[in-house]
Amino acid sequence: MAEIKAVVFDLDGVYFEGGTETYISSLVNKYGLSKQDIVDVYLKSEEMQRYKCGVISSEEYWNYAISTWEIDATREELVELLISSYNTNPDTVSFVETLRDQGIKTAICTNNFPDRFESLKERFNLSASFDVIVTSYEEGITKPSPQIFQTLASRLDLKPNEILMSDDHEVNVEALKQLGFDAFLYTNLDEFKSYVTERIDT
Repeated sequence: MAEIKAVVFDLDGVYFEGGTETYISSLVNKYGLSKQDIVDVYLKSEEMQRYKCGVISSEEYWNYAISTWEIDATREELVELLISSYNTNPDTVSFVETLRDQGIKTAICTNNFPDRFESLKERFNLSASFDVIVTSYEEGITKPSPQIFQTLASRLDLKPNEILMSDDHEVNVEALKQLGFDAFLYTNLDEFKSYVTERIDT
């Protein structure tokens, strides 16, 4: 096996606590929306997929969401509520720091959109914790497309088998493995830490 020189993190449910589920609950409570209506617009809509790929603007996406939900809200209010839903997982933050102290590169590869990611990056100073950040909206393509993972390897200046990446979606993990990455299906931090530690010490 190749020596692992970089560990790549997903964000929701790994680096951050709360996030999407907290945001959905907040929208239900504040605007009286059904969970299904929120999921259809915020997670499953074609507009959101286009937004994550940088095809449509922030204004276009949030105007679509507001009109579809038929709520009295502004883009700024919805984004503020979104960002307040996120907190870092202190154990994951500590793990990232430990890896960096050991000389392991750290990175993020995320399907995301500008309003969310740029605000989180600033609020939690992500650029100071990660050597490389690859986002779908900047690359114009989402995981599990091979191109975004190839971009990740290129930015890290490493071969795929020198990169260990976690993801909580099996389709992404399988795509990574097909490209030669060391991929881990994330379920909880303790298992992930054990796997990373074992691979680094191999």
